[in-house]
Amino acid sequence: MIIRDARPGDAPFLAKCILSGMHFYDFETYPSDDMAGILSSITTCETLEDTLYTFRNTRVAELNGTPAGALLSYPGEEYLVRRERTFREFWPEYFSEHSDDDPETDPGEWYLDSLAVIPEYRRLGIGKALLEDGIRKGLSQGFNRVALVADPEYPHLVRLYKSLGFAPDGTRHAFGTDFLRMVLEADSPSRKRMPISAQLSSMKRC
Repeated sequence: MIIRDARPGDAPFLAKCILSGMHFYDFETYPSDDMAGILSSITTCETLEDTLYTFRNTRVAELNGTPAGALLSYPGEEYLVRRERTFREFWPEYFSEHSDDDPETDPGEWYLDSLAVIPEYRRLGIGKALLEDGIRKGLSQGFNRVALVADPEYPHLVRLYKSLGFAPDGTRHAFGTDFLRMVLEADSPSRKRMPISAQLSSMKRC
């Protein structure tokens, strides 16, 4: 397995990953007419550089040259402005219905957004490897706090996040769901025994 930066040509795959991460679509389901239209819009969104879901902020896991999963991550400072532009232009129905949603992330933290793995490649450690890669990316850019939100209806994912050092930190309401907000602090008791440089090198690269 390798984990690489996404490219513009990955946009159709990344759009499916985004909607899968939101639990609006799964790779095994043929999209409805409405969902096909949203997939087309998000695919265009992925090819641009200043949207919330830009390919520039995404890493792709490959097995034998085949994209198997992806993770979007970015600084919390980018979230609000990019969210408004992205949904107003590419998903206006969502924007009009959910414009008052809680922000998923805050300034000063690195946010892990929309993790997805193709069904046939699940339970192979790809999701965990992408999360570790996202944590490493945030720490390498000087962030001491990494955040994500978890759907409590997927307890196996909550357990995965906890195994990586994330701890519950309240809730955030978005997409009609009360998500569990989870935060990893670089200086938490489980990590403060070693400096960030050692933490980075301790995470195996795939």
